[in-house]
Amino acid sequence: MELLQKALQRYPSEFHAYCLMLNHIHLILGTIHHTPTDLIHYLHSVYARYFNQGDNYVGHLFQGRFFSKQIHNHKQLLDTSAYIHLNPEKSNYTNLPEDYLWSSYGAFLTASKSTIIHTGKILSLLGDYPHLKYQLFVETRRKINEWNI
Repeated sequence: MELLQKALQRYPSEFHAYCLMLNHIHLILGTIHHTPTDLIHYLHSVYARYFNQGDNYVGHLFQGRFFSKQIHNHKQLLDTSAYIHLNPEKSNYTNLPEDYLWSSYGAFLTASKSTIIHTGKILSLLGDYPHLKYQLFVETRRKINEWNI
């Protein structure tokens, strides 16, 4: 989480959802004065350097090349955020997405404020009781396992 905060200081952005996996990161982010590639390159290089020094490891750390896709509408934004938050369960890291600590899902379930994640853009699409509605939306996506992202 400290690395994400440093990245935000260097490349001002808004993280709307995230999930840190063992060999890759899922992010929904909005950038201001730079491209997403700048921020991702920074995250990858700093984390790889940290990991490689600590474990005397050499070589690539992350799976494949960086991939980005522009989100064009509210439905795609909601679907992508659910996909991100369900990824740890789909990858067998956890049985329940809310139990996975390296995801923004918990921030969507409570009204507590985060210094890293900006839940407002996604939750504002859901009207009254947005935290509960978001949880129900993710649970529905979990059951039908259908993605339009």
